Amino acid sequence: MDYFNHYIESYVHNGGIGVLIELDASDSFASRMDLFKLLASDLAMHVAAMNPSTVEDMLSQPFVKDPEHTVEQAISQVAEELKSKVIVRRFVRWTAEPQKPGFAEPPKTPAVIYAFRKAR
Repeated sequence: MDYFNHYIESYVHNGGIGVLIELDASDSFASRMDLFKLLASDLAMHVAAMNPSTVEDMLSQPFVKDPEHTVEQAISQVAEELKSKVIVRRFVRWTAEPQKPGFAEPPKTPAVIYAFRKAR
């Protein structure tokens, strides 16, 4: 069941957590609506906050913006308003490693080692 109206949303939280989420709509008009884009943004924020392991796991979690409803219920509400089927295809979440204090070790290529020793 491919609809081919994919939409990818990105979200970065404080420069330390990044999320890409791909949604699909059964109607190309619906995938261009502001309500659909807002849902995509909210879902990306949800992934950043809750760190679900799978799409199924995410759908069963309480929605960050409305904890009384699950993510699946929030998607269903938007889909009903848009009169279109909305599917979460996939997502990926990255976490930046914290900066370690102190001197950063230079890369170990011959040219860099030579330049590093010469500079001392």
